Amino acid sequence: MGEKAEYKSAIRSRRLIREAFLELIQEKDVEKITVTDIITRADINRGTFYAHYQDIRDLMEQIGNEIIAKVMGFLDEFHYRHFLQDPLPLLSKIADWLEEDLEYYRILMNASKSEAFLVKLKEIFIRQMETDSDIPEHIKKTPEFSIHLHFMSGGIINLYQVWLRGDLKCSLQDISLEIKHILSIYSGLSAEKSENPCDSILQ
Repeated sequence: MGEKAEYKSAIRSRRLIREAFLELIQEKDVEKITVTDIITRADINRGTFYAHYQDIRDLMEQIGNEIIAKVMGFLDEFHYRHFLQDPLPLLSKIADWLEEDLEYYRILMNASKSEAFLVKLKEIFIRQMETDSDIPEHIKKTPEFSIHLHFMSGGIINLYQVWLRGDLKCSLQDISLEIKHILSIYSGLSAEKSENPCDSILQ
């Protein structure tokens, strides 16, 4: 088999494995899914599965890491102050990405292990803001800044989680616009409190 054919075969195998996994997590808890379940559903042999993944945990981690890598790509252009002033550029990128394979992300967010992944995503979001060069170091060391970080990251990630689970009956564009509206109010209220060391990054 030529190199190109092998590549196509590997892509097909990974697709079959993931499709089988997505079907299974809609039927049972992740902890109860076995390699046998996946290879039976995907109609592949055990060796094909192990050529790509060590076990079910490795499969889940690779899926999660791919999502995180995509989000990190968006956050590379992220600046905290700019986001507060106009969050739509970043939120629009996230919305476009989710809509490319919406059912895939809906299924993952409804899986029994999604909470641990979302905690990891929140931690990455926070680390990105902590390393933002636009924010002075003396502000980063304040408890007020830590409150800002957790409020922003937790609230926004939770909104997407609730929407993907079907508990919010609106569009992704509606969510983006409402986040912008909330942040404009939040920034305006914070600006009135001059004693807060974080005020300077909200201007």
